[in-house]
Amino acid sequence: MTQTLKIYDVDRKTIEAMPGARVLATYPAFLVAQVDDAAVNAVREGRLTEDISDQYVIDDADGGIDTNIPRITAAGEAKAHPRYRGAPALPPGPHHYLVQFVGPIKKAWLSAVRGAGGEIVAPWSGFTMVVRLDRKSVSKVAALPSVRWMGHLPYSARLSPQATGRKEEKPNPLTPRSQYLPGAYTLQFFRRDLAERALPQVRRLGFEILDFPAKSPVMIVRAKASSKGEDRLEVRLGDLSRVHGVRNIAPQPIRRTTNDQAAVIMGTAVSSAPAGGSGLGLSGAGEIIAVCDTGLDNGDPKTIHPDFKGRVLAIKSYPMGAYYAPYVKNPAGDDGPADLDSGHGTHTSGSVLGDGTGSANLPGLAGPVRGLSYKAKLVFQAVEQEMKWMDPSYNEKPGRYLLSGLPADLTTLFAWAYQQGARVHSNSWGGGDPGAYDDQCQQLDQFVWNHPDFCILFAAGNDGTDRNRDGVVDAGSVTSPGTAKNCITVGASENNRPGSPGTYGEYWPNDYPSPPLRDDPLADNPNQMVAFSSRGPTSDNRIKPDVVAPGTYILSTRSRVVASNQWGYGRFGSSTLYMFDSGTSMATPLTAGAIGVIREYLRKKANIASPSAALLKATLIAGAVSLNGAQRPNNDEGHGRVNLDAVLAPRLPLRNLFYEGAGLATGKQMERVLTLGPASGPLRVVLAYSDFPGPHLVNNLNLILAGPDGINYLGNAAAGASQFDAANNVEVIDIDVASAGDWRVRVVASNVPNGPQPFALAVIGSVVWGA
Repeated sequence: MTQTLKIYDVDRKTIEAMPGARVLATYPAFLVAQVDDAAVNAVREGRLTEDISDQYVIDDADGGIDTNIPRITAAGEAKAHPRYRGAPALPPGPHHYLVQFVGPIKKAWLSAVRGAGGEIVAPWSGFTMVVRLDRKSVSKVAALPSVRWMGHLPYSARLSPQATGRKEEKPNPLTPRSQYLPGAYTLQFFRRDLAERALPQVRRLGFEILDFPAKSPVMIVRAKASSKGEDRLEVRLGDLSRVHGVRNIAPQPIRRTTNDQAAVIMGTAVSSAPAGGSGLGLSGAGEIIAVCDTGLDNGDPKTIHPDFKGRVLAIKSYPMGAYYAPYVKNPAGDDGPADLDSGHGTHTSGSVLGDGTGSANLPGLAGPVRGLSYKAKLVFQAVEQEMKWMDPSYNEKPGRYLLSGLPADLTTLFAWAYQQGARVHSNSWGGGDPGAYDDQCQQLDQFVWNHPDFCILFAAGNDGTDRNRDGVVDAGSVTSPGTAKNCITVGASENNRPGSPGTYGEYWPNDYPSPPLRDDPLADNPNQMVAFSSRGPTSDNRIKPDVVAPGTYILSTRSRVVASNQWGYGRFGSSTLYMFDSGTSMATPLTAGAIGVIREYLRKKANIASPSAALLKATLIAGAVSLNGAQRPNNDEGHGRVNLDAVLAPRLPLRNLFYEGAGLATGKQMERVLTLGPASGPLRVVLAYSDFPGPHLVNNLNLILAGPDGINYLGNAAAGASQFDAANNVEVIDIDVASAGDWRVRVVASNVPNGPQPFALAVIGSVVWGA
């Protein structure tokens, strides 16, 4: 047996001279070698190494493809393979293949594939790309010395695990609150032109096109009624997966909505005093923040809620999406930007940037009811519409008011906000299959890749439950678009409002049937996770959420046009301008307000004119604090609870450092020295980057920190661990007591098939950049 190792700081001749080792490829920062088990210890001795053998297993819906067994030979012939047992013969014409390379992907290898007639279509996972090939090109690409394995992209891998046999009335138990549009599916193609050509075939298979946004490779389709029932639908979906160019098929989810005490918990002395006082005088001034939600108060900027007066830069209402037309009596309905039903959008907006004007004379407050970015300007996108259903039973579930104005392609949503000048975008909605990376995740990641200064936040969701009745919240309930890589996904920790009514078991007895969750109040311990906050990981084992913030009994602005009995989780005294509410929906805008303050700090104090979304994320995470001392990162709280003071105003002798790194290609590295001293102290280094879109980590950067004693520390690894992180685009190294001296920081481009890959670093410690 052998292992495939990545070996740092060694030359090719040294490894080739060792018995049982064969070099596969060399790079500026490392080399890759296949090593016999008996020789592994000798190769590893005194060297920094990584076992990358598992990165050669190709992820797919059926658990993985073993690439140690060949499928297509160098002569272009297909051989028997367990994963392809029973696979249908391919019809004439081009097809999409999985092409795996011998190691981290070099630009020259991709050029060789193109030279052999292949079209590089998309990354898949690890060292594997999706390549479109005709019959003549298959053997040419398979014979390339850089190609390790080839096989047709299985049709079953293009079907979401939830796409077949679904009963709409029975959602996935991991996400019990998720709902789906009956009979509707998202059909994603690799390219727009392939989708256009496929339209007649899609219709022949018994699907009607509900929506096909301009320039998008995604359409929403509905299965026409069939007398043969569900089994026939499963067959039709299988046939649909065989249409040339199909990338993914998944049920169409119905997206759903998911502050005086909260600000104290989030460590915000930096914004509580004027410049020259004890704080830094930060308020989000000069920032433009977008909120996409139900509606905003009465919808009129001229007479808007007093906490937003004079600061609504733009507001837009989005009519009902075309894909709802067969289900309603009012297709394309648009009742305007007012917040008519729950007041959700008004409440979240207040948590971002309400200035507390209406709370000036209210008794019983620790401070104004205002968001952290209370001087920022607001761009609001109203997406809730009243649904006049053809089937009256839908008024109860999915409901009379839905976020049906959300466009099928989120690119248009983000683009309009960006054009208005917004660089922070807050979204307290989501839903769908647990952990899934869907078409809207792809759209989000693509937009941030193309607009690296646009920071998007999403709520993790409110699907945390205790299904197995062990008194612990189950893993794996986070939903899209919060499962995207290039957003900040926010979970909820508890607020500090002892005496607030209700326990988790009283509110949701079926979700929390066992102690201690059953008997736990919602808002009595700010160092505890909220039970309903959705947990990670994602389907590809990425850490989510990224951070948490208070999310229970959050006091914020109330819409003045909702029903007189609509008070969320309760009213505050006699005021009609504020109410309490709970959810990751509330934690997310609080964090968006924090991002506005961070962005203001980086512009004004750190002299970074246009901070990237990656730097904003790195800075936010650098200040996050652990709940109850838990080992981080984890899939409950991510990297911890937001604490602005810890990163923007660290206690002396600690200071903060920030760095925006130029793009790296495969095998390259950036190296800098941090000088810590004169005494030892804590050191925290955070790497973040906006990855190329795709359902797994595409461009893999790794963070390595070497101490004065030569010991190496790895991102997201426990002290002494030797396994690099190949799943996440955020890596953190925490050292409780770092010794004085020079620390060597390295960011290594372990695999960058779609580069170059820029990145950002945020550092907290008694350090300065060395020579």
